[in-house]
Parts: sequence; C-alpha cells; structure tokens
Amino acid sequence: MVLFGALMNGLEAFVGGVLGLLFKRHVSDDLGDFLLKGQGLCVVLVAVQGMVAKGGSVAVVTTAVALGSVVGYAIDLDKWVRRLGDWAQARLDRLFSGSERLGNFSEGFVASTLFCCTGAMAILGSISAGIQLDPSTLIAKGVIDLVVCLPLAATMGIGVPFCGVSLVVYEGILSVLASLMGPLLSDAVILQMGVTGSVLLLAVGTNLMGVTNLKVANILPAAFLPIVLVPLAGVVTSIL
Repeated sequence: MVLFGALMNGLEAFVGGVLGLLFKRHVSDDLGDFLLKGQGLCVVLVAVQGMVAKGGSVAVVTTAVALGSVVGYAIDLDKWVRRLGDWAQARLDRLFSGSERLGNFSEGFVASTLFCCTGAMAILGSISAGIQLDPSTLIAKGVIDLVVCLPLAATMGIGVPFCGVSLVVYEGILSVLASLMGPLLSDAVILQMGVTGSVLLLAVGTNLMGVTNLKVANILPAAFLPIVLVPLAGVVTSIL
C-alpha cells in the first residue's frame, strides 16, 4: 500500500504530540525550553548526516535553495501555513474558551510541521514507499518524530499533534507522485533532493535552538527543484 508509510508516520507523530500534552502541566517553561534546544541539536545532527551524503552537488543544492527561496518568497508559503494554524486556533478557542494551557496552536503546528515534513527522510522515505512499496524508512522516521513531538507539545501546546495530518498529506502526495513518476526520477535526482532537504532541516534545527529565525516554509520549493536542475546540469556538462 503506497500510503501505509505516510499513515504510520502521521500516527506516530500524533501519538508523540498527545503524550506531550499529557505531561504539559508537569513541564516548566525553563525545562521545556531546554528540552527544545536539545532536540534542536539532534535535528542539526540529522541534517548534517544528510548533507554529507556521498555524491551531493554543492552547485545543484545552492541553485535549488536560491531559486526555491525566490519562489517560496513570492508565494509566501510561511504566511499560508500560519493562516491555516491561526484558523484552527480560532476554532479551538471557541471550543475550549481560549484556555492558555492549550498553548498557541499556530506556533506548535508550524514548528512541528516544518520539522516532520522537512528533510531527507521524509523525501527519500516517501519515494521509497511510492516506488518500492517499502514503508520502513517512514516508519523509522515516525519514531524520531514521536520523540521530538513530545517535548514540542509539552512546550508549544495543542497544535503539535495535528502535524500528523500535515505528514499524511505531505508524504502521501509525495508517495503517490513517486509511484507515478518513478521512472523519471534517477538516483542522482533522489540524492540531490535528499541533500537539499537536509539543508532545510538544518535551518529548522537552528530555529529550534533560537540561533536563527528563518521562515523555512518559504524555502521548501528548493527540495523539489533538483528534479529539474539535475538533468539540466547534465546537459550543460555534456555541452561544455
């Protein structure tokens, strides 16, 4: 089943978020902030491991990030993601009378969605699920997401578990597209997509640690540009 990996990953992230909400009252702001920064370090580690993949092209990744940033900035994906979170926040405020214990839905939803949907494992796992019907990478990624979503939910509130919905949609679409476009995606394209995604994941990690405040959502198109850039680079190389 093409969507099985995406469904499992979304469920694991949702469970991690729910567990975090259950422990929310027992986690002080200082401890939560400390745990969050620690998870940011782990995210940076995962990102670095993905970026140093053998065969990664600095030229392709740099071009992808530059062009992807222009496209994302023009569309302002960050604004649309936050609008979705704010819309859900308004609905929850009506249901729970604006309880502060729930935290800010938009903040938690955006942070957890960006972490869980960005990076090499999400892209490569979805492609593997779509082309080879192998959900193992996404299921393994779900364990990481569960661990990360627990402290995120404890500090950022009820928006975190709902990143599971984003995961199912995002990875589900990627898996279906991969199953349809599999013959067109070479190993080189898949590699560069993974490396580019890891660069974006590094930005997510530094954001979690409070080192940067980048609108990573506005750079997300970069992760898909290697589909065009890798063949183009091959043509240019053959001409030169």
